[in-house]
Amino acid sequence: MAKPAQATPLGIQGAVEREERDGLSYVFYGRALVLGLLALYVVLTIPADRSVAYLGVMAVFLVLGLIPYLLQRRGSIGVWGVGAFLVLDAVVLTFVMVAPNPLFSSELPVQFTQRIPNFLFLLLFLCGVALSYSPKLVLLVGGALTVSWSLGFAWLASRPDSIVTSANDVVDSPNPDAARIAMSLDPHAVSSTLWMIQTVVLVLMTVVLALAVWRSRRLVGRAARMEAAKAALSRYFSPNLVSRLAASATPLGEIQRQPAVILFVDIVGFSGQAEGLAPERVVALLRSFHRRMAQQVFAHEGTIDKYIGDCVMATFGTPQPGPRDASNALSCARAMCSEVERWNAKRQSRGAVPVEVGIGLHYGLVVMGNIGDERRLEFGVVGDTVNVASRLERLSRRLAARVVASDAAVVQAGREGCPQEVLGAFDPAGQAEIRGRQGALTIWTLAAAGAMPQDRMAIAE
Repeated sequence: MAKPAQATPLGIQGAVEREERDGLSYVFYGRALVLGLLALYVVLTIPADRSVAYLGVMAVFLVLGLIPYLLQRRGSIGVWGVGAFLVLDAVVLTFVMVAPNPLFSSELPVQFTQRIPNFLFLLLFLCGVALSYSPKLVLLVGGALTVSWSLGFAWLASRPDSIVTSANDVVDSPNPDAARIAMSLDPHAVSSTLWMIQTVVLVLMTVVLALAVWRSRRLVGRAARMEAAKAALSRYFSPNLVSRLAASATPLGEIQRQPAVILFVDIVGFSGQAEGLAPERVVALLRSFHRRMAQQVFAHEGTIDKYIGDCVMATFGTPQPGPRDASNALSCARAMCSEVERWNAKRQSRGAVPVEVGIGLHYGLVVMGNIGDERRLEFGVVGDTVNVASRLERLSRRLAARVVASDAAVVQAGREGCPQEVLGAFDPAGQAEIRGRQGALTIWTLAAAGAMPQDRMAIAE
């Protein structure tokens, strides 16, 4: 069995980058939603003559977000191009928060804007950037907001009529309470302590959001790798084993020796049939045969080990033994025969030649692990049990039987409590000499598909 394809780092990185590009669209969607809610709040709470100015500012920010969104959708700019627009947004937003509104006449000095909780809108804007799913954009915009907000404070503090105060000035004064009240009542006072607190909060929030986005990307990458591993495993193992294998801490390639049932199924006389068919028809025949046989293997909790031309090798009890491996293998053999009968009915209805198969089963110890070198590895099973199962499949031609099973497989199925309807379908066929093996082997045969109840046939579908 070929080693399952694993998700490459480049493939996972590409998937994360696609999510990042989609995240840039969510930045715009989030902005549009927030601006819409703010516009509704303004219309409901602020008089119409004053709300026009606020709605105009919101429209500007909507346009500033719409431009990079459309360019990014067209593929004209990448992440850093969107980042440039976001930096521009940060600068414009800071200017709106700090500078006086030219549309309104107010007797309050411009320094008073520091006391208005406009700073919270910067944090809201930064949270929206986190929707980009890009840690670097969060850091870029957080840095731009920190710098622009600091420049805004520097501009306020540098004005001739500004009074720059700090917590130390209050503490060191003879009457701290009076100093604090005086500072609060002076409209020209700007607090360096408040600016430092806001800056620290902004920096810390930037770091926390960037870490949260980075961690979420790692979690998504890990989940993508696990899903890719499950998809690869599902090509070889029955679905009920995929989750167990994906979560297992035991390496799949670790060499193990354990009991298992080996099943070989082959098309009888395939070479002769293939000679009269076009190459495309030969491949179509093989694909249909492999698909039908694989469906039965997986339906009975088996594993496809490999395809060898028109032959399918399946195992029951690998990579992990189960309590009904032999029973499942015998049931699978009967289901394969019934499936071939249904397939032949369809083939004959359109004038195609019917297909005959031979199946061999044997139960015993196998060696399981990776085979090959560092350039190409195959995970498979080897051992005498595999060789005997292959010989039994060949023996089915001489015995004119669909299925030849070893006594070891039938006895083990009986120990497992295999239903009598399955065991009863097999007839004892005496002993047979197996090439390359000393001593005769007791065998059982199934001459035809076996009468399967309609409900079991429906399950085998």
